[in-house]
Amino acid sequence: MEKTEAVRLRREILAGIEPMLREELVADAWGRVLVEVARLPEGQPVVVGIDVEEIIGDEARVDEAFSASATRALLPTLAKVTEALCELEGLDLDDVRGGTFVHLGEELAWLPGLVRAPSLRLDRERDALVASMRAKNERLALRFGNADRVELEVETGILRWLSDPRGPIGTARAIVIGTFANAPRTWAWAGSNPNLPDAARKASAALIDALPDRDLWEITTPTFASDESTAWVLAALLCERADALGVQRMARDDGSLFALVADARPA
Repeated sequence: MEKTEAVRLRREILAGIEPMLREELVADAWGRVLVEVARLPEGQPVVVGIDVEEIIGDEARVDEAFSASATRALLPTLAKVTEALCELEGLDLDDVRGGTFVHLGEELAWLPGLVRAPSLRLDRERDALVASMRAKNERLALRFGNADRVELEVETGILRWLSDPRGPIGTARAIVIGTFANAPRTWAWAGSNPNLPDAARKASAALIDALPDRDLWEITTPTFASDESTAWVLAALLCERADALGVQRMARDDGSLFALVADARPA
């Protein structure tokens, strides 16, 4: 299916489900709803859990709308909609385990996976953190922007900017902070990622342990459902706290790896 067709169908599905969310599930009274969906042995999707976050209206009204008796008739529709939206994203429902309905301005949007509300302080600092990181990355680009490619030795923590045919034009020390996996739509801190070398895990764990931001649930949760824009925000947070020179994203077959850059110098 072409991307434009998938976008059109996604809009149609959301437009179709929005009246039910507003009228039956009082969408004006909450910020996001996490719908967990599993498959029966015969393959039929079923809702196995619903969590409501960021209640902004009458809590009693929300409790009543999401009571077992009130939602029973709506569950098959929610399961089918979640399955269809996952398919349009090219995702396996069994990998992401459901989806999240969230307010985007006045409209309702949908995210694959069970995406919790961000920590309030992290959400407030988001724009400033990302702006600071972008400025640092732009300064690195001015220094090494003529490189043809970037290579990272995860085991040694050495980052190289390479130019064909000159070879290395710059090197830096890099600390892997985490990975974003495309299929399950999850962020994993490098310190708890068994697929990374021991040296990389230990360096990352030491960095995380030194953070003062223990009130942010994202920092103390090893792996969680997210999106790549949030992965950049988390990288920006660590870049700011560690006073790093920038953040390098490395594309992988299954997603992305994020590393802090330090001690950059010409080769």
